[in-house]
Amino acid sequence: MKQILHIFVKDVRRFWPEISLSVAITAAFAWYYPYQWTGADHMHAVMGNHLLVPYTAQFLGGIIIYLVPVSWWLFISRVVHAERLVGDRQFWLTRPYEWKNLLAAKLLFLLAFLYLPIFAAHCVLLAEAGFYPFYYLQGLLYNLFLLTVIIVLPIFALATVTSNFARMTLTLLVAIVGMLCLGSLSSRLLPTHPVVAPPSNSAVGSYSILLCAGIAAVLMQYSLRKVWLARLLVFGTPALFIIAGPVLARLSNDQALIDRNYPTLAGQDAAPVQLSVNPFSPGEREFVTDMLHNGEIVAHIPLKGTGVADGYAEIPNDVRIAFEAPDGYQWVSPWEPSSTPSFLPGGGSGDSAITMPRAIYDRLKGKPLTVHLTLAVTQAKVKGITQIPLPSRDFSVPDFGVCSPVSGWMTPIEDATGIVCRSALRQPPLTYIGVVWSNTSCSTPHAEPDPGVQGDGWAGSLDRAPAQFGITSVWQAAFRLSNEYKDERNGTPRYLCPGSPVTFTQYGLFRRTQVSLTIQGFQLAAVREGSGFNY
Repeated sequence: MKQILHIFVKDVRRFWPEISLSVAITAAFAWYYPYQWTGADHMHAVMGNHLLVPYTAQFLGGIIIYLVPVSWWLFISRVVHAERLVGDRQFWLTRPYEWKNLLAAKLLFLLAFLYLPIFAAHCVLLAEAGFYPFYYLQGLLYNLFLLTVIIVLPIFALATVTSNFARMTLTLLVAIVGMLCLGSLSSRLLPTHPVVAPPSNSAVGSYSILLCAGIAAVLMQYSLRKVWLARLLVFGTPALFIIAGPVLARLSNDQALIDRNYPTLAGQDAAPVQLSVNPFSPGEREFVTDMLHNGEIVAHIPLKGTGVADGYAEIPNDVRIAFEAPDGYQWVSPWEPSSTPSFLPGGGSGDSAITMPRAIYDRLKGKPLTVHLTLAVTQAKVKGITQIPLPSRDFSVPDFGVCSPVSGWMTPIEDATGIVCRSALRQPPLTYIGVVWSNTSCSTPHAEPDPGVQGDGWAGSLDRAPAQFGITSVWQAAFRLSNEYKDERNGTPRYLCPGSPVTFTQYGLFRRTQVSLTIQGFQLAAVREGSGFNY
């Protein structure tokens, strides 16, 4: 223990400039990042000053989040290279330092000047955003674990297999270029169609492999100083992931994966949604087939979904479409991520699209086709409904986050043009948000009552891991509300007036399954040639 503290104190004396820089950047991040939040309590506070300083602070808040890991890069490199592990003529080998004590001292250094500052910054950001930090202790610790696996441990391991900061930086640049080239080559040689599999232990398994490889490389260097073996672990593990992903996807049976994750219903169970064709009008017909830059065709099938039970939502994840021509020729698409929107009890419509080679399209076009369409869907069940009269400032939504009306830079604060929400450590639970838009300005007296226009949007996800990877501990929920413009061509907005109802309907996972539809006499539409359109 005495030797550990001796090395720790020595490093503190030697690297106090690096410590000061890293801690200062982390503190500045906690101070300036809230300027990124665009809710009324933050945006109008910035606007009301009419000074350059708030705008500079907002700019710094967006930049400094990237400086935090850069400061860790410099910080870790300097500390590890103080007793470099590459070569056999280092001064510290004659002290001698016990490698266990040396490694423990470096880890203590990281704990004191990297983990504690970023943990404190995360707590400050949560408190500033309106959350009680220690209520989210599990998520805070899980996020530190993710930061360790994805940023800190790879930097630490890379520092152990290089002799100085310059070589470490050059090695990293070469490794990044090599990984990009390897990824591009593998995707070209082994093209695959991604399948949206539900959240599972695969992410945990990947993190575990990366964690074990990084720890093994560090231990190998400190205990044995087997540089090339450690380098093989440091660079070979991510390279293996890049190569193995497309190879396994190519070799795997997508249908077996879908059947496992989305089991078909038993014969007595009714389908959670009834699918039917929702034909486009004649004027829209020309827009239902597009050609990609690579010459492939995007074929669209308009769908309508009905029969969804009250209290449920059906979320299409993947789609597969089989075409059968009158002459018996068949073509079955691979499973692809679905572009179809969610179906609710009131019914809904959307578009289902798949890509096909141009040669297949040319063979099938103009013929009455039998189409077998299958959707892999997630059935979500309502967990709770919260309705809140819209305030003019921040308001808390239970089990969701903190929301606020937001208006344009030149719009009165009473005329909100949308809602923004913040959540702790990750995107919020899957939530359907409903609002009532006003066609006229909220600050203008109405001669007669405005019936309003309904608007809605989805936010969050069904994945409920304690945290998502991120430097920040506060996330802005990404969603957009429908019918936000009275005149989309001229950009004329509608408004959300104070006191208007806002409904948050939260969903939880119920089950996953497959639903099918057979279409007789379907014809592929003409291709929109030369559009340069790309999905």
